[in-house]
Amino acid sequence: MKHNILLGSAATFMLAVAGIPASAQEVVLRYSNWVPSTHPIITEVMEPFARDLEEATEGRVTIDFMPALGPPPGHFDLVANEVADMAFSVHAYTPGRFQLTELGELPFTHDNTVVNSLAYWNTYERYLTEANEHEGVRLLGLWTNPPYHLAMRGDLFTSLDAVDGKRIRVPGTLVENVAVTLGMVPISSSVTEAYEQVSRGVINGMFQSLETLVSFNLDEYLTHISLVPGGFAHSSQFVMISEAAYQRLSEADRAALDELSGEALVRRFAEMWHNREAQARIALEEGGTVFHEVDETVLEELRAALAFIEEDWVNTANERGVDGEAALAFYRAELERLGAEFAN
Repeated sequence: MKHNILLGSAATFMLAVAGIPASAQEVVLRYSNWVPSTHPIITEVMEPFARDLEEATEGRVTIDFMPALGPPPGHFDLVANEVADMAFSVHAYTPGRFQLTELGELPFTHDNTVVNSLAYWNTYERYLTEANEHEGVRLLGLWTNPPYHLAMRGDLFTSLDAVDGKRIRVPGTLVENVAVTLGMVPISSSVTEAYEQVSRGVINGMFQSLETLVSFNLDEYLTHISLVPGGFAHSSQFVMISEAAYQRLSEADRAALDELSGEALVRRFAEMWHNREAQARIALEEGGTVFHEVDETVLEELRAALAFIEEDWVNTANERGVDGEAALAFYRAELERLGAEFAN
């Protein structure tokens, strides 16, 4: 009799648990983090994002920031294969996988990261979503970092021939094309490997944002920086969640996550990068870094030399079923519209 009572109680308990609405279930999202835990990606964007998500879901959804579960280039697959639930990544770290997102990496766009990122996101949503380059994960947002300038160890970009033969770290295909066009020797690596490379003399420099030079202590060696309007290139970045993790959330909690994602997340990252870039410029100037604005004559030669990059992107987009000319024109129009808006 006692045994039957216990079985009946257990069955009643299981039925009761099964009857709990999904909205009451707690979900912990495992976020694989490969940048330093003190990096502003974490402290100024993702941790506040996590707090806001927890509050919006009344504590039901939390994010567990875990040490990297794999190397930086592998994070798309880590999330797609559900080893991690969420991650930040850089499109260029897996050359060939993401081609349409090279739109956000194009040179000579805009110096304001918020303008650039919103124009990029708006273009992505309007023209590029259906190409489904992020198949296997759910994209929460994408944006660009500040413009890439040319940071070198004692050298400046004073002509197209000035950097011939220099060994340069490149994070992806588009930046590699820039480097090769300028006669440089490209060396592919992630930013976490760059300090060792430059300190050992493996590379003479790199195309990079000012903020990253400071955050990763690269300014210790890269003392000369050449700047062009809108940058030599940019980094296209994103945050993703696995589809399985997203489906574990209740309908209400998915809506809360959606509300914090998309343009809202793009703005968080873009504003952080923009503010950090301004702070980095001050720090570098105070530390004695030499800045060089590429003069107009050299800039025109550079623009002509790199014109093929936009043309190649348009052709690739057309091959992928996207109207490349229309997408690029829309992106440029958004840069102009948002640039004017932010200037007021």
